[in-house]
Amino acid sequence: MQTTASIQRTAQLRPLSTVDFKTAVKAYVNGKSKSFTRICGFDITRREVIRVNLAFIAMLFGAAAAETSLIITLLCVALAGYNVYRLNIEDKDNWLKDEERIEMEKGGEA
Repeated sequence: MQTTASIQRTAQLRPLSTVDFKTAVKAYVNGKSKSFTRICGFDITRREVIRVNLAFIAMLFGAAAAETSLIITLLCVALAGYNVYRLNIEDKDNWLKDEERIEMEKGGEA
């Protein structure tokens, strides 16, 4: 009897470890994509791969809808433009590029 009560007490005292799903997804998406890095020849993150593919898909839908609806075409072109705009913003503060700059500065000082 007493052992079960002590087990229950210690189980209540232990904090439950929770994994923050949003942080885990952000870490995964901001990670380096090995396959696309190998294909492109420079470092590229999964977020950049997703954005480039979304821009391409939006342009495809815009081209397919060009004969039927001008509004849908303009919407798809605007979505593709927004994705390219976000890619340019992310390129300015990309942590992968910062590592390259640090290595170049170290090489220039030596």
